[in-house]
Amino acid sequence: MDEIDKTVDLCHSVLSRFSHSTREDHQHLCAVMGAMSQELREQNLPLTAIAYFGATCSSLDRLSTESDPPSHVVEALLTILSMILPKISVTILNKKREFLAGLVVRFLQSKSTSAGAVIFGLKCISHFIIIGDKASWLDISPLYGVLLSFITDSNTKARKQSHVCVRDVLLSFQSTSMLASASEGLTNIFERFLLLAGGSNADASEKSKGAQEVLYILDALKDCLPLMSKKLTTSIMKYFKTLLELSQTLVTKRITDCLSVFCLHPTSEVSSEALLDLLGSLALSVSTNETSADGLTITARLLDVGMKKVHSINRELCWVKLPVAFNALREILASEHEEAIFASTEALKNLIHACVDEDLINQGVMMDENVSTRSSGPTIIEKVCATIGSLVDYRYIVVWDMAFQIVSAMFGKLGKGSSYLLQGTVKSLADMQKLPDEDFPYRKQVLHECVGSALAAMGPETFLGILPLNLEAEDPSMVNVWLFPILKQYTVGAHLSFFIESILGMARLLRQKSQALEVQGRIALSRSMDALVYSLWSLLPSFCNYPLDTAKSFKTLEIILCSTLRGECEIRGIICSSLKILIHQNRQILDQGKDLSAQTELSVSQQRAMALYSPQVAADNLNALRSSSKNLLTVLSEVFLKSSKDDGGCLQSTIGEVAVISDKKVVSKLFINKMRKLLEVTQEAVQEKSRSFNSMQIDNSSVDGSPSLVRSRLFDLAASLLPGLGDKEIGVLFSAVEPALQADEGLIQKKAYKVLSIMLRDCDSFLSEKLHHLLNVMIEVLPLCHFSAKRHRLDCLYFLMVQVIKDESEQYKHDIVCSFLTEMILALKEANKKTRNRAYDMLVQIGHACGDEENGGKKEKLHLFFNKIAGGLAGDTPHMISASVKGLARLSYEFSDLVSAAYSVLPSTYILLQRKNREIIKANLGLLKVLVAKSPVEGLQTHLRNMVEGLLKWQDNTKNHFKAKTKLLLEMLVKKCGLDAVKAVLPEEHMRLLTNIRKIKERKERKLAANSEETRSHRSKATTSRISTWNHTKIFSDFGDEETENSNEEYMDATVASGRRTKSSTLLNAKASSIRSKRTRGATKSLPEDFFEQTEEEPLDLLDRQKTRAALRSSDIKRKKAESTEEEPEVDSEGRLIIREGPPKKERRPSDPDPDSRSQLSMNSLSSRKSKKRLKTSESGWAYTGFEYASKKAGGDVKRKDKLEPYAYWPLDRKLMSRRPEHRAAARKGMASVVKLAKKLEGKSSSTALSMKSLKVNRNQRSDRKKSR
Repeated sequence: MDEIDKTVDLCHSVLSRFSHSTREDHQHLCAVMGAMSQELREQNLPLTAIAYFGATCSSLDRLSTESDPPSHVVEALLTILSMILPKISVTILNKKREFLAGLVVRFLQSKSTSAGAVIFGLKCISHFIIIGDKASWLDISPLYGVLLSFITDSNTKARKQSHVCVRDVLLSFQSTSMLASASEGLTNIFERFLLLAGGSNADASEKSKGAQEVLYILDALKDCLPLMSKKLTTSIMKYFKTLLELSQTLVTKRITDCLSVFCLHPTSEVSSEALLDLLGSLALSVSTNETSADGLTITARLLDVGMKKVHSINRELCWVKLPVAFNALREILASEHEEAIFASTEALKNLIHACVDEDLINQGVMMDENVSTRSSGPTIIEKVCATIGSLVDYRYIVVWDMAFQIVSAMFGKLGKGSSYLLQGTVKSLADMQKLPDEDFPYRKQVLHECVGSALAAMGPETFLGILPLNLEAEDPSMVNVWLFPILKQYTVGAHLSFFIESILGMARLLRQKSQALEVQGRIALSRSMDALVYSLWSLLPSFCNYPLDTAKSFKTLEIILCSTLRGECEIRGIICSSLKILIHQNRQILDQGKDLSAQTELSVSQQRAMALYSPQVAADNLNALRSSSKNLLTVLSEVFLKSSKDDGGCLQSTIGEVAVISDKKVVSKLFINKMRKLLEVTQEAVQEKSRSFNSMQIDNSSVDGSPSLVRSRLFDLAASLLPGLGDKEIGVLFSAVEPALQADEGLIQKKAYKVLSIMLRDCDSFLSEKLHHLLNVMIEVLPLCHFSAKRHRLDCLYFLMVQVIKDESEQYKHDIVCSFLTEMILALKEANKKTRNRAYDMLVQIGHACGDEENGGKKEKLHLFFNKIAGGLAGDTPHMISASVKGLARLSYEFSDLVSAAYSVLPSTYILLQRKNREIIKANLGLLKVLVAKSPVEGLQTHLRNMVEGLLKWQDNTKNHFKAKTKLLLEMLVKKCGLDAVKAVLPEEHMRLLTNIRKIKERKERKLAANSEETRSHRSKATTSRISTWNHTKIFSDFGDEETENSNEEYMDATVASGRRTKSSTLLNAKASSIRSKRTRGATKSLPEDFFEQTEEEPLDLLDRQKTRAALRSSDIKRKKAESTEEEPEVDSEGRLIIREGPPKKERRPSDPDPDSRSQLSMNSLSSRKSKKRLKTSESGWAYTGFEYASKKAGGDVKRKDKLEPYAYWPLDRKLMSRRPEHRAAARKGMASVVKLAKKLEGKSSSTALSMKSLKVNRNQRSDRKKSR
């Protein structure tokens, strides 16, 4: 029983817990406890633990004098005593310990004592031993002997309780002199019963009893063995080995369980020799004795924990048996039992990580260095590696997926030593790559991961020495191109010198070979060589992943990189990404230090490479890069200015990274030179404009070499150099940007605003110093702003507004910000999607800046910002009013604190809904939709009546246009507030709308209930997992859901007029509705953001069937269109592309095509004529007439060389499958006429016969037409 609450009266606790139990022992306990409590009350004694303790002791003493005491009373009293003992102080118990222990032992030794009494009596005995004086074993040994006497008791519960009590006693004896004596007592009992079970003088019954008692003691040792002394634990291990040799399942199972618990216990002690000897016996017995799944699994797990235990005690001794353990686990891996295979795999990986260390690896590596003088056998690590290498043999093909994991773990552990110890394994893995996919039981990706671990461990230099690329092979199939992806992904900690000498050396040879092949006219092979060159260059980013010789080898690499940047444009992206990796990694090490604790997801090879990167190494590497930065910046800037396109901003970002680490003087000098060039180009552009003032203006901004394009690139270059510029250079850049803000060309304005936004974002000192001037400039250039520069201008306004919001000193600046806010609000109505989205983002970001209390914001500032936007509702134009409403909707959607403030503008919203402007109505409906979606139910209940009445007050010319949106809002209100709440505030004339909503809802619920459980679960997952994000078009679109619009058509038509509708009005309404629905569908298809509910950044929800089908359908249509428009290029025998001038020629059919292919072509051409009426089979020309078999000199057919036997066929009539009997009769008649003509056409060619039949059919048809006339 669990311990009773100490703070409550013991009787009350027992009665409250066991009074409702139906068990007999519980009822007896409650009766005795109640009687005892009543007696204490009658004697006016306090109901304390001491009082109950005295009453229990006196009761037990009185019962001990009886010859046959009632067993249920004894059990109840012992139960109460076991509950009370933990509450009594040790001092009082020690005084009464001898008396009480004698009483309890007397009852335990009585034959009439029940099993329950024995259990609680053993608890009391163990408590007496634990609290007793641990200085004298003579005082404790009698009680300990009582516990041991019940270890082999026939009663299961009593026996298990004795095991628990012995374990608790041994646990209390830890670090005391009593531990050895207690362990010896348990060991003596184990030895005695072993002798009894295996004695030669004992009879069969005694042997059986002894064997059973040995099993009981083994059960006790499972909990007690880890707590025993080292000497006696070692003795028991020797007995375990003897018992294992019996190969008895019950004995082996208990021994392995004992060993597993023992090895997992952190403080257990044992002789490493004894434990290792026992594990060795287990390992050797795997291949001979053990075949069951449970046995193999237990053995694998035991070898795992056992060998790690031995290694923690004596690693040199562990190494001796390590090959034996690996061989045993390999045998288990080859078994047919899945659980055992997984256990063996985990054990092998754990042993590799725990037991294979640097000293063991160095033994094998040192023997490799002294291989010429070697006279001994293989070392331990060589034996282990041979076992691991054998896992890739065909014997283990079924478990290759597990074997690859083990081999990968060994590669990672061996590191550089794997080049010698597992060299043959690498070659075996390469041979597996040659297997066809159908013969390889797993995906080749698993194999490539294993090969990649070998590459990461050895390094590319050694790896390519073992497994070369074979690029010089004449046979292309011998080239190991499959290694390129592996080299890209797993190369780390390599040497740049190897890349320069070896990789680039191969690239130069292949480039020369490509040029020679091109001269010879073998274009296809030349292009193949060029592809290999590109693949070799693509390894550069991987070699720049924590290289070991950056400081020494980068100067040499710089020369090659600069020349390649100038001459080979396709390699520029690779070089740029490589430079960025080098700079970023070294800067990160220098800034954060060598902290590997945060890098938890790094591989072993990455951790090994980063361990060699100290802050000093990173500083040296950056110094080497800094010394080359001048040349790199010069070349990169030249290439950028001359390139026609900078894909992904790769060149720009690389220039920025190099500028960060370069000397300020170098960057400043380059910047000044480019600014001078910018001035020259600007003057040239002004002169050209003045010369062409009176002539026709031609936009040549996209022409290479035009002044506008050069100026835009110079601005981009200046923005890239910005991280390396000082305050003086930033001022010079602003002086160049400021006049460009007023340029006539949209491209120049766009670049100028972009550069200015980057300056405001990255240069805080410039922003604070020039704030007043910048505000004035932004106001001055506003009328000249080009629409293409709007987005970047908004970026500039955002940084300026945030800076002004933080500074509350001058009111003038805040007035300027209000004008900027107006511009930002109007940008919400921009046609350009990027500009519109940026305006929404700016509103949200400014709102966060105002309300973020951690960065100096306040909620009052957020509400003030909201009120400023709400002031736009008083605007003069519908454009301004609708834009303000959209801004309010976006802020209410983002900030829950503003929902209550948004209700304050609802009266204005209701008034605006009654205006005749669709633009305003659409925006206000969007605001209402946001409020309904974001408001709590209590807030909606307060404004429900006004909201419903405001929605239903319409002007006649706008009501039908927004009826779907109105109904959608009412549906949302019904879903949130309930049908009854909406019905209470809905006007009587609109009740039919509510009825329609209710019917649609019930119809959806019935359809959902009819679906399967799987469909419902998928739908619920799809709807609950999607993140609620802002969707401008979904909220403010003036097109409603078609289903909602159609279902609402009956109601809206009924409420237009109460009189009779004429036929013409009905047709007119139907026609207008169809036109509107077509326009709606067309507009919906024209808006990409309307196609899916999620935003572009959100992935497609594959659990949503409707969206998945729509996506597949759209992609299939695009694919079919692409397939229909694309034509295969014409290539000659040498691989050269043939381009023909003039219009494409019509495809001619071959004069003697293959019959099957011609038939297929005919069927394809027939199926493509969907708009034409299908021809009758009898009149079609798809019959194969056998014309090529006709003889020019004779009447019959002749055999042709390399052709089939002469044949022809007349197609069957599809009317044979018709349901109408007259059609089937006509078809059968046609077939009969073919059979009748067989004799008449004998000796004639098939083509002649068919032509005669077709003539006859034509004559019959002409005669039928004459009769009809």
